[in-house]
Amino acid sequence: MNRSLDAVQSFLERLEARGGRERAVLAGEFSDIQAHSAAWKTDPVYSTEAGRLPGNVRKNRYKDVLPYDQTRVILSLLQEEGHGDYINGNFIRGTDGSQAYIATQGPLPHTLLDFWRLVWEFGVKVILMACPEMENGLKKCERYWAQDKEPLQIGLFCITLTRKRWLNADIMLRTLQVTFQKECRSVYQLQYMSWPDRGVPSSPEHVLTMVEEARRLQGSGPSPLCVHCSAGCGRTGVLCTVDYVRQLLLTQMIPPNFSLFNVVLEMRKQRPAAVQTEEQYRFLYHTVAQMFFSALQNTSPIYQNFKETSQMLPTTRRPPGQVLRSISVPGPPALAMADTYAVVQKRGAPAGTRAGARGRGAEEGPLYSQVTPRARRLQAHAEDARAVLPSGVPAAQSPAGPDAYEDVVDGAQSGGLGFNLRIGRPKGPRDPPAEWTRV
Repeated sequence: MNRSLDAVQSFLERLEARGGRERAVLAGEFSDIQAHSAAWKTDPVYSTEAGRLPGNVRKNRYKDVLPYDQTRVILSLLQEEGHGDYINGNFIRGTDGSQAYIATQGPLPHTLLDFWRLVWEFGVKVILMACPEMENGLKKCERYWAQDKEPLQIGLFCITLTRKRWLNADIMLRTLQVTFQKECRSVYQLQYMSWPDRGVPSSPEHVLTMVEEARRLQGSGPSPLCVHCSAGCGRTGVLCTVDYVRQLLLTQMIPPNFSLFNVVLEMRKQRPAAVQTEEQYRFLYHTVAQMFFSALQNTSPIYQNFKETSQMLPTTRRPPGQVLRSISVPGPPALAMADTYAVVQKRGAPAGTRAGARGRGAEEGPLYSQVTPRARRLQAHAEDARAVLPSGVPAAQSPAGPDAYEDVVDGAQSGGLGFNLRIGRPKGPRDPPAEWTRV
């Protein structure tokens, strides 16, 4: 195994070792991040003077989210026409040190031209939008793209929608043709339609799908990804961090003692309030852990016995009916352990214990009863009823811990020979209990 995968495994083992302390550890880490951010406000290295200038104040969507002067995006296109150099956006470095991301706010009605100046000047090919236009009756982003068959003229820029399609239930992909001074370019926009403000998405898998598709559309060019939500910090920071870590993984650059805390701290040094809430920080940990787990599983079957990461992390609150699903990253296929097993109800049990055998005779074949891991059932059903685990209860103290038992359903009997109602979870595909059969 290479050093990068050694670091991946080490990261997951450290999460597992935390056990029931994970929620408290993440809360403490995020509190430290906020403390660092507060201290930077008096440090001249993190000044925000440009955003406070009288001519620029009205260009800020939120008065408390101003770009750092050191990393802010400076516009030069169309300055000769009298347009200023200011936009509320910052460059964020990628894994190779280049300006890989532009983290910016959602445009205001009077900054639409500045937004397209930014896209054109820096050769942006892909825009990631992590918010809807309206949230809770409030306008969170001005529409800067054209709708069906209705070209949108913004200053000297003409934007036409050439195609749109749903990647999945959450993400819309639009292909835009942008014309400026007789030159035409294609710009792709990926919009996550259902990510709540200051909250987390319903599915980490869809977040990874978004960044994977962005990288596919981007190609190998050096231009930055433009990432925005409403303020350009919380949801924007999550997307930038997921893509950054994924690039480390794909290029086998995960460093020893990899720290997501340090990655987020570096993001915040370049864009204020990147990854804005503790809930987003927990979601980020869950997403990265799932990504790493999938990478190990895809690399070699020897990792099939590695404990699933969903049991290492605290519960993340999500809308009813939504369940966190594992994320797959590019890699060779591997034999994955099945999530569902069946218990064989052996025949020949003593009389009086066969009341639930549905009237079948002893000569008939065994009765198979489906068993679903308790952790998955809790997520699927308890959340539908809004009965998520209390915030103060770590996941490792819940019934979904590493030694949890699985309840037998669909007709299995406690009086059958060779098993009872509760069966220990299998250790791996090569070591299931004798009573379990893969379905």
